[in-house]
Amino acid sequence: MNISWIAWVFLSVFAALLALIGFMLVSLGRRGDERSRLIKTRAMSVTFIWTVLILLAETVRTMVGKDAETNPLLILTAVSFIYFVALLAYKRKYGDLG
Repeated sequence: MNISWIAWVFLSVFAALLALIGFMLVSLGRRGDERSRLIKTRAMSVTFIWTVLILLAETVRTMVGKDAETNPLLILTAVSFIYFVALLAYKRKYGDLG
């Protein structure tokens, strides 16, 4: 398997984001109150809005460009980063991160 170093960087960043998201969800799940449900719901809604905007931008970009290809790993990494930042922001705002 001959994967370039850029693919390894994206895979490692994606794996790190998944680990951080998993850690945040486990720490929110331990509490089990209404605030943790609110934090997850708000983070998911913000992520959904940004995902729709990213996909719309990619659709316009592929319609304009003839050789424009979409890298799904890049989009998945971007959406994971957005979800992690939203979880972190809402946990800080409504949770116990201070």
